Amino acid sequence: MNFIILLLATVAFVVVAVMTVTGPLLPLIASEFGRSVGQAGIIVTAFAVPYGAFQVVFGPIGDRYGKLRVVALALGVACVFVIGCGLSSTLEGLAAMRFFCGLAMAATIPLAMAWIADEVPAASRQPVMGRYINGLVLGQVAGGLLGGFAAEYFDWRHVFFVLGVACAVIAAALWTRAERGPPRSDVALRWREVLAVYVGLFRERRTREIIIVGTLEGVLIFGVLAYFGAYLRHTFGLDYATIGMVLCAYGFGGMVYAAAVYRLMRLLGERRMVAWGATLLGLCYVVLVWAPVWWLCAPALLLAGFGFYLFHNTMQVQATELSQTARGTAVALWVFMLFMGQGVGVFFFGRLIDRFGYGAAFLVAAAGVASLGIWFSRRMLTHAAQPGA
Repeated sequence: MNFIILLLATVAFVVVAVMTVTGPLLPLIASEFGRSVGQAGIIVTAFAVPYGAFQVVFGPIGDRYGKLRVVALALGVACVFVIGCGLSSTLEGLAAMRFFCGLAMAATIPLAMAWIADEVPAASRQPVMGRYINGLVLGQVAGGLLGGFAAEYFDWRHVFFVLGVACAVIAAALWTRAERGPPRSDVALRWREVLAVYVGLFRERRTREIIIVGTLEGVLIFGVLAYFGAYLRHTFGLDYATIGMVLCAYGFGGMVYAAAVYRLMRLLGERRMVAWGATLLGLCYVVLVWAPVWWLCAPALLLAGFGFYLFHNTMQVQATELSQTARGTAVALWVFMLFMGQGVGVFFFGRLIDRFGYGAAFLVAAAGVASLGIWFSRRMLTHAAQPGA
């Protein structure tokens, strides 16, 4: 199982790198195509919306035909569209390729989380998820670095060629492992029954609250995150390579979390992890607004990344408990709502930035995410950590 988790972490690495590589590239792409940064933000939304929307399709398919098989096949298809991003000559063409990247990659991270939840008991799951998210964190670091250095020293399109080849290689490796797994399950794939599962999740107060929090997380965290690179460029005039390195601090904060996750569970417990993580993230947004020099943004982003994963990884574990019998379907719904929130957030904060500036956007996000974490921490159910997990 450990080797499969390593492969899934590698899948997460390349998916998150594709997802986040546009962060430092956004001002350059806006300039090349003669658009504002807010308008160029469509390439973020173009990925996020289908990535979220098609969760509701791939979740049931993963439950029926095998989660690992679906992940491997989807990543193999995605490599075509990642390379297509590098071949795009217009903003509209790039947005279209990003759309299909998001569509194909929708089957990857949520089904990987659901597979881990199938194999690992709930009380032991947070530390295992912590090891798995190393792939997500490193992907976020790589996305910032690759995007920044490509923009500064190479043609930005080349980074998509590299990531496309990586998708193909990782998909092939996972497919060989997935084929050794069990045959397709007897989970029903009739859409009336799938719809009944989704409706049932919204009817229960606890699951409804987890889904709503995931949606607002997408708006308030992922929505504003897309503009950090543009903020550094606009406010401090940094070159793209430096922007990429500063943005990496967010990912390094996640690495600190992953290294300490088990100790954090024993020390804080899940409730305080949610409340403190969201509050720390909100405070770091405020620090960014009033940072007098650019290098102060790096430690602020590191702490923001730590706070984000403190909050987000706990929410992911909560999401894996939405359903015991159709876990892939349930997790897919949660991620669907998360990325619908991101799509709305990128649009909303893009308009807010274009009209009122980055400071207003960051302060709105700070107040919202801190309030969200504190509210949900008082209502969530928790799992006791097991020694040696």
